[in-house]
Amino acid sequence: MFGFGYGEGFPDHSIASLEPIDNDKILIRTSAADVGQGVKTVAVQIASEVLKLAPEHFVLSEGDTHITQNAGSTSATRQTYFTGHAVKEAAEDLLGNIYHYASQEFVTNHPEMGTKEGRVFSHVDPDQEMTIWQLRDKLADEGIELKGRGTFFPKTFKPDPETGQAEKVYVGYTFHSQVVEVAVDTITGEVTVEKAYSAVDIGQAINPQAVEGQIEGGTAQGLGMALMEEQIIEKGRTLNPDMSRYLVPTAVDTPEVETILIENEDNDGPFGAKGVGEPAMIATAPAIINAIHDAIGVRFYELPVTPEKIKEALANKEQ
Repeated sequence: MFGFGYGEGFPDHSIASLEPIDNDKILIRTSAADVGQGVKTVAVQIASEVLKLAPEHFVLSEGDTHITQNAGSTSATRQTYFTGHAVKEAAEDLLGNIYHYASQEFVTNHPEMGTKEGRVFSHVDPDQEMTIWQLRDKLADEGIELKGRGTFFPKTFKPDPETGQAEKVYVGYTFHSQVVEVAVDTITGEVTVEKAYSAVDIGQAINPQAVEGQIEGGTAQGLGMALMEEQIIEKGRTLNPDMSRYLVPTAVDTPEVETILIENEDNDGPFGAKGVGEPAMIATAPAIINAIHDAIGVRFYELPVTPEKIKEALANKEQ
Protein backbone atom coordinates (compact mmCIF):
# COMPACT_ATOMS: atom_id res chain seq x y z
CA MET A 1 0.00 0.00 0.00
CA PHE A 2 1.48 3.34 -1.03
CA GLY A 3 0.12 6.85 -0.48
CA PHE A 4 1.06 9.03 -3.44
CA GLY A 5 1.60 12.78 -3.51
CA TYR A 6 3.49 14.67 -0.81
CA GLY A 7 0.76 13.97 1.73
CA GLU A 8 0.42 14.94 5.39
CA GLY A 9 -1.15 18.33 4.71
CA PHE A 10 1.76 19.47 2.54
CA PRO A 11 0.56 21.91 -0.14
CA ASP A 12 0.86 20.43 -3.61
CA HIS A 13 -0.34 21.49 -7.04
CA SER A 14 0.27 21.47 -10.79
CA ILE A 15 -0.52 24.00 -13.52
CA ALA A 16 -0.82 23.40 -17.28
CA SER A 17 -2.11 25.24 -20.32
CA LEU A 18 -3.09 24.39 -23.90
CA GLU A 19 -3.21 26.57 -26.98
CA PRO A 20 -3.62 25.99 -30.73
CA ILE A 21 -0.46 26.86 -32.67
CA ASP A 22 0.52 26.68 -36.34
CA ASN A 23 0.49 23.56 -38.54
CA ASP A 24 -2.65 22.11 -36.96
CA LYS A 25 -0.91 21.53 -33.63
CA ILE A 26 -1.92 22.18 -30.03
CA LEU A 27 0.82 23.10 -27.59
CA ILE A 28 0.69 21.64 -24.09
CA ARG A 29 2.64 23.79 -21.68
CA THR A 30 3.79 21.89 -18.59
CA SER A 31 6.97 21.90 -16.56
CA ALA A 32 6.46 18.27 -15.50
CA ALA A 33 9.81 16.48 -15.86
CA ASP A 34 9.66 13.21 -17.77
CA VAL A 35 12.50 11.02 -16.49
CA GLY A 36 11.33 7.96 -18.35
CA GLN A 37 8.07 7.31 -16.53
CA GLY A 38 5.96 8.62 -19.42
CA VAL A 39 4.21 11.72 -18.05
CA LYS A 40 4.48 13.47 -21.43
CA THR A 41 2.70 10.57 -23.12
CA VAL A 42 0.04 10.64 -20.39
CA ALA A 43 -0.45 14.40 -20.87
CA VAL A 44 -0.96 13.96 -24.61
CA GLN A 45 -3.37 11.06 -24.14
CA ILE A 46 -5.48 12.98 -21.64
CA ALA A 47 -5.67 16.10 -23.83
CA SER A 48 -6.43 13.92 -26.85
CA GLU A 49 -9.31 12.24 -25.01
CA VAL A 50 -10.89 15.52 -23.90
CA LEU A 51 -10.57 17.31 -27.24
CA LYS A 52 -11.36 14.23 -29.38
CA LEU A 53 -8.23 14.94 -31.39
CA ALA A 54 -5.55 12.47 -32.50
CA PRO A 55 -2.32 12.48 -30.42
CA GLU A 56 -0.17 13.52 -33.39
CA HIS A 57 -1.77 16.98 -33.22
CA PHE A 58 -0.14 17.69 -29.84
CA VAL A 59 3.32 19.00 -29.00
CA LEU A 60 4.80 19.63 -25.58
CA SER A 61 6.86 22.54 -24.36
CA GLU A 62 10.19 21.89 -22.73
CA GLY A 63 10.31 22.55 -19.00
CA ASP A 64 11.20 26.25 -18.96
CA THR A 65 10.32 28.61 -16.11
CA HIS A 66 9.90 31.47 -18.60
CA ILE A 67 7.04 29.77 -20.46
CA THR A 68 5.64 27.16 -18.05
CA GLN A 69 4.29 27.26 -14.53
CA ASN A 70 4.90 24.97 -11.59
CA ALA A 71 4.07 21.28 -11.96
CA GLY A 72 5.84 20.15 -8.82
CA SER A 73 8.58 17.56 -8.64
CA THR A 74 8.73 14.25 -10.42
CA SER A 75 8.68 12.37 -7.14
CA ALA A 76 6.20 10.88 -4.68
CA THR A 77 4.51 9.03 -7.58
CA ARG A 78 2.53 12.22 -8.19
CA GLN A 79 2.86 13.42 -11.81
CA THR A 80 0.11 11.37 -13.47
CA TYR A 81 -2.31 12.36 -10.72
CA PHE A 82 -1.36 16.04 -10.42
CA THR A 83 -0.19 17.07 -13.89
CA GLY A 84 -2.71 14.70 -15.47
CA HIS A 85 -5.42 16.57 -13.56
CA ALA A 86 -4.02 19.97 -14.60
CA VAL A 87 -3.82 18.97 -18.28
CA LYS A 88 -7.36 17.58 -18.18
CA GLU A 89 -8.67 20.82 -16.69
CA ALA A 90 -6.70 22.89 -19.22
CA ALA A 91 -8.10 20.79 -22.10
CA GLU A 92 -11.63 21.18 -20.73
CA ASP A 93 -11.09 24.92 -20.36
CA LEU A 94 -9.87 25.14 -23.97
CA LEU A 95 -12.84 23.09 -25.14
CA GLY A 96 -15.20 25.37 -23.23
CA ASN A 97 -13.63 28.43 -24.88
CA ILE A 98 -13.86 26.78 -28.30
CA TYR A 99 -17.58 26.15 -27.79
CA HIS A 100 -18.11 29.64 -26.41
CA TYR A 101 -16.56 31.50 -29.34
CA ALA A 102 -17.72 29.07 -32.04
CA SER A 103 -21.31 29.30 -30.80
CA GLN A 104 -21.09 33.06 -31.28
CA GLU A 105 -19.88 32.52 -34.84
CA PHE A 106 -22.64 30.01 -35.59
CA VAL A 107 -25.30 31.88 -33.55
CA THR A 108 -26.20 28.72 -31.67
CA ASN A 109 -26.04 27.23 -28.16
CA HIS A 110 -23.45 25.02 -26.46
CA PRO A 111 -25.64 21.86 -26.40
CA GLU A 112 -25.96 22.13 -30.18
CA MET A 113 -22.16 22.16 -30.66
CA GLY A 114 -19.75 19.33 -31.30
CA THR A 115 -16.06 18.81 -31.99
CA LYS A 116 -14.14 15.97 -33.61
CA GLU A 117 -10.76 15.61 -35.30
CA GLY A 118 -10.06 19.32 -34.94
CA ARG A 119 -13.39 20.44 -36.42
CA VAL A 120 -15.99 22.47 -34.53
CA PHE A 121 -19.50 22.08 -35.90
CA SER A 122 -23.19 22.68 -35.26
CA HIS A 123 -25.46 19.67 -34.89
CA VAL A 124 -28.35 21.86 -36.08
CA ASP A 125 -26.76 23.01 -39.37
CA PRO A 126 -24.05 20.64 -40.73
CA ASP A 127 -22.79 23.41 -43.04
CA GLN A 128 -21.71 25.43 -40.03
CA GLU A 129 -18.23 24.21 -39.18
CA MET A 130 -14.64 25.39 -38.92
CA THR A 131 -11.38 24.02 -37.60
CA ILE A 132 -10.00 24.96 -34.21
CA TRP A 133 -7.18 26.78 -35.99
CA GLN A 134 -9.56 28.75 -38.21
CA LEU A 135 -11.39 29.83 -35.07
CA ARG A 136 -8.07 30.77 -33.48
CA ASP A 137 -7.17 32.98 -36.49
CA LYS A 138 -10.59 34.67 -36.46
CA LEU A 139 -10.23 35.48 -32.77
CA ALA A 140 -6.64 36.68 -33.24
CA ASP A 141 -7.92 39.28 -35.74
CA GLU A 142 -10.09 40.59 -32.90
CA GLY A 143 -7.24 40.54 -30.40
CA ILE A 144 -8.55 37.49 -28.54
CA GLU A 145 -6.35 34.54 -27.57
CA LEU A 146 -7.77 31.04 -27.73
CA LYS A 147 -6.27 29.15 -24.78
CA GLY A 148 -7.12 26.82 -21.94
CA ARG A 149 -5.57 26.78 -18.47
CA GLY A 150 -5.82 24.23 -15.69
CA THR A 151 -4.72 24.37 -12.06
CA PHE A 152 -5.07 21.42 -9.74
CA PHE A 153 -4.87 21.92 -5.97
CA PRO A 154 -6.13 18.89 -4.04
CA LYS A 155 -7.64 19.39 -0.65
CA THR A 156 -5.20 18.38 2.08
CA PHE A 157 -5.73 17.82 5.80
CA LYS A 158 -3.22 18.82 8.44
CA PRO A 159 -2.38 15.97 10.82
CA ASP A 160 -3.06 16.24 14.52
CA PRO A 161 0.33 17.05 16.15
CA GLU A 162 -0.53 14.84 19.12
CA THR A 163 -1.64 11.69 17.29
CA GLY A 164 -0.20 12.14 13.81
CA GLN A 165 -3.62 11.24 12.40
CA ALA A 166 -5.53 13.23 9.78
CA GLU A 167 -8.88 12.92 8.05
CA LYS A 168 -7.02 12.04 4.85
CA VAL A 169 -3.23 11.76 4.88
CA TYR A 170 -2.67 11.23 1.13
CA VAL A 171 -4.69 12.09 -1.96
CA GLY A 172 -4.96 8.39 -2.83
CA TYR A 173 -3.46 4.95 -2.35
CA THR A 174 -2.11 2.39 -4.79
CA PHE A 175 -2.18 -1.29 -3.76
CA HIS A 176 0.23 -3.87 -5.16
CA SER A 177 0.26 -7.62 -4.50
CA GLN A 178 3.08 -9.76 -5.86
CA VAL A 179 3.94 -13.46 -5.92
CA VAL A 180 7.39 -14.64 -6.95
CA GLU A 181 8.86 -18.03 -7.79
CA VAL A 182 12.49 -18.53 -6.76
CA ALA A 183 15.05 -21.31 -6.97
CA VAL A 184 17.77 -21.52 -4.31
CA ASP A 185 21.01 -23.36 -5.05
CA THR A 186 21.89 -24.83 -1.65
CA ILE A 187 25.49 -25.49 -2.73
CA THR A 188 26.41 -22.02 -3.99
CA GLY A 189 23.75 -20.01 -2.13
CA GLU A 190 22.65 -18.34 -5.37
CA VAL A 191 19.01 -17.28 -5.65
CA THR A 192 17.29 -17.12 -9.05
CA VAL A 193 13.99 -15.29 -9.32
CA GLU A 194 12.25 -17.23 -12.07
CA LYS A 195 8.93 -15.42 -12.42
CA ALA A 196 6.90 -12.68 -10.78
CA TYR A 197 3.14 -12.17 -10.81
CA SER A 198 1.84 -8.68 -10.03
CA ALA A 199 -1.68 -7.45 -9.40
CA VAL A 200 -1.85 -3.67 -9.09
CA ASP A 201 -4.85 -1.51 -8.21
CA ILE A 202 -4.09 1.29 -10.67
CA GLY A 203 -7.49 3.04 -10.66
CA GLN A 204 -7.39 3.59 -14.43
CA ALA A 205 -4.39 2.84 -16.63
CA ILE A 206 -4.01 5.85 -18.92
CA ASN A 207 -1.29 3.94 -20.79
CA PRO A 208 -1.36 0.23 -19.88
CA GLN A 209 1.94 -0.57 -21.61
CA ALA A 210 3.74 2.18 -19.68
CA VAL A 211 2.17 0.94 -16.41
CA GLU A 212 3.41 -2.58 -17.12
CA GLY A 213 6.86 -1.15 -17.88
CA GLN A 214 6.94 0.63 -14.54
CA ILE A 215 5.92 -2.57 -12.73
CA GLU A 216 8.67 -4.51 -14.52
CA GLY A 217 11.22 -1.82 -13.64
CA GLY A 218 10.06 -1.70 -10.03
CA THR A 219 10.34 -5.48 -9.81
CA ALA A 220 13.95 -5.28 -11.01
CA GLN A 221 14.72 -2.62 -8.40
CA GLY A 222 13.08 -4.67 -5.65
CA LEU A 223 15.12 -7.69 -6.74
CA GLY A 224 18.29 -5.64 -6.43
CA MET A 225 17.29 -4.53 -2.93
CA ALA A 226 16.57 -8.12 -1.89
CA LEU A 227 19.58 -9.92 -3.34
CA MET A 228 22.36 -7.63 -4.56
CA GLU A 229 22.58 -3.98 -3.69
CA GLU A 230 24.68 -3.38 -0.61
CA GLN A 231 26.65 -0.25 0.18
CA ILE A 232 29.71 -1.17 2.24
CA ILE A 233 30.90 1.68 4.47
CA GLU A 234 33.95 1.62 6.70
CA LYS A 235 34.99 4.62 8.79
CA GLY A 236 32.76 6.90 6.71
CA ARG A 237 34.16 5.73 3.34
CA THR A 238 32.20 3.76 0.74
CA LEU A 239 34.30 0.75 -0.22
CA ASN A 240 32.28 -0.22 -3.30
CA PRO A 241 31.58 3.07 -5.11
CA ASP A 242 31.46 1.68 -8.68
CA MET A 243 29.32 -0.70 -10.70
CA SER A 244 31.92 -3.48 -10.64
CA ARG A 245 31.55 -3.79 -6.86
CA TYR A 246 28.06 -2.40 -6.20
CA LEU A 247 25.91 -4.90 -8.11
CA VAL A 248 22.54 -4.08 -9.68
CA PRO A 249 20.23 -6.42 -11.61
CA THR A 250 20.72 -6.73 -15.36
CA ALA A 251 18.29 -8.05 -17.97
CA VAL A 252 19.73 -11.52 -17.30
CA ASP A 253 18.72 -11.32 -13.62
CA THR A 254 15.25 -9.86 -14.16
CA PRO A 255 12.41 -12.40 -14.25
CA GLU A 256 9.42 -12.52 -16.53
CA VAL A 257 6.71 -10.39 -14.93
CA GLU A 258 3.06 -11.25 -15.47
CA THR A 259 0.94 -8.19 -14.72
CA ILE A 260 -2.75 -7.87 -13.90
CA LEU A 261 -4.10 -4.30 -13.85
CA ILE A 262 -7.00 -3.79 -11.45
CA GLU A 263 -9.01 -0.79 -12.65
CA ASN A 264 -11.51 0.46 -10.06
CA GLU A 265 -11.52 4.21 -10.76
CA ASP A 266 -12.12 4.66 -7.04
CA ASN A 267 -10.28 7.93 -6.53
CA ASP A 268 -10.22 11.53 -7.78
CA GLY A 269 -7.37 11.12 -10.29
CA PRO A 270 -7.78 12.04 -13.99
CA PHE A 271 -10.25 9.47 -15.34
CA GLY A 272 -9.67 7.66 -12.03
CA ALA A 273 -5.91 7.14 -12.53
CA LYS A 274 -3.52 6.50 -9.66
CA GLY A 275 0.27 6.73 -9.40
CA VAL A 276 2.32 3.57 -9.99
CA GLY A 277 6.03 4.55 -9.92
CA GLU A 278 7.14 3.76 -6.39
CA PRO A 279 4.38 1.27 -5.52
CA ALA A 280 5.79 -0.98 -8.27
CA MET A 281 8.84 -1.87 -6.15
CA ILE A 282 7.38 -2.15 -2.64
CA ALA A 283 6.18 -5.78 -2.76
CA THR A 284 9.16 -7.43 -4.49
CA ALA A 285 11.79 -7.68 -1.74
CA PRO A 286 9.35 -9.04 0.90
CA ALA A 287 7.98 -11.54 -1.64
CA ILE A 288 11.50 -12.78 -2.49
CA ILE A 289 12.45 -13.13 1.18
CA ASN A 290 9.23 -15.05 1.89
CA ALA A 291 9.90 -17.30 -1.12
CA ILE A 292 13.44 -18.04 0.10
CA HIS A 293 11.98 -18.97 3.49
CA ASP A 294 9.48 -21.25 1.77
CA ALA A 295 12.29 -22.91 -0.20
CA ILE A 296 14.91 -23.52 2.51
CA GLY A 297 13.14 -22.85 5.80
CA VAL A 298 15.37 -19.94 6.83
CA ARG A 299 14.11 -16.44 7.64
CA PHE A 300 16.35 -13.46 6.85
CA TYR A 301 16.04 -10.05 8.51
CA GLU A 302 18.84 -8.11 6.79
CA LEU A 303 19.13 -7.20 3.13
CA PRO A 304 20.53 -8.02 0.72
CA VAL A 305 20.43 -11.80 1.08
CA THR A 306 23.71 -12.68 -0.62
CA PRO A 307 24.91 -16.22 -1.46
CA GLU A 308 27.37 -16.01 1.46
CA LYS A 309 24.53 -15.31 3.90
CA ILE A 310 22.48 -18.21 2.55
CA LYS A 311 25.40 -20.66 2.80
CA GLU A 312 26.10 -19.52 6.34
CA ALA A 313 22.44 -19.79 7.33
CA LEU A 314 22.16 -23.30 5.87
CA ALA A 315 25.33 -24.38 7.69
CA ASN A 316 23.95 -23.04 10.97
CA LYS A 317 20.65 -24.79 10.32
CA GLU A 318 22.40 -28.15 9.85
CA GLN A 319 24.26 -27.65 13.14
